[in-house]
Amino acid sequence: MLRSIPVLILACACATPRVVAPTVAPEHQFEKEPLPPDPETEKLDGNIPAGDWVEPLEAGSCVDGSGKPVAGAPKPCPARSGIALSEAKSARFGLYKIRYKELRVDYESDRKVWAAQRELYEKRLQLADQAIQDLQPTWWDRHKAEFGVIGGFMLGTVMTVAVYAVAH
Repeated sequence: MLRSIPVLILACACATPRVVAPTVAPEHQFEKEPLPPDPETEKLDGNIPAGDWVEPLEAGSCVDGSGKPVAGAPKPCPARSGIALSEAKSARFGLYKIRYKELRVDYESDRKVWAAQRELYEKRLQLADQAIQDLQPTWWDRHKAEFGVIGGFMLGTVMTVAVYAVAH
C-alpha cells in the first residue's frame, strides 16, 4: 500500500491538460453584381451606321497657297485640323469613357468595403485570440490536483501521527 502512494502522486503530476489553439478560417464573400458590358463588343443603340474608320484632317488641305480650291479636294473643306471618326467609333470611345468611370466608382466602393471587412476580420481575430488566452488553464489550474493529493497525504500522515501520539 505504501508503495502505491508515490506512484499515485507521480501519475497526478503527469495528468496536466494539453492545450491546442484552434484555427480560424476567413469568411469568403464573392461579388454578385456583374461587370459592365465590354464597350468593344457592346451593341450600339439607335441609328448609328456601322463603320470603324478614322481619318486625319488638316485645315486648309483643300486650298492652295493663293486660297483657291484645289481640284478633287474633299468637300466640305475642313476649317480646323483634327481627326474625323465614324459615328460607331465615336460611340465606342464614349462607351469606354463611361464604362471607365463606372468601373472606377465600383472599384473605389469595393476597396472601402474590403477595408471595412479586413478591419472587422482583424478585430474578430484579436477577440478570438483573447478568448483563447482567457480559456487557457493557469498554473494553479494545471497543478491543483497534485497539491490536493500531496496536501491530503501530508494531512492524513499528520492526523495519523497525532492520533497515534494521543492514543499511546
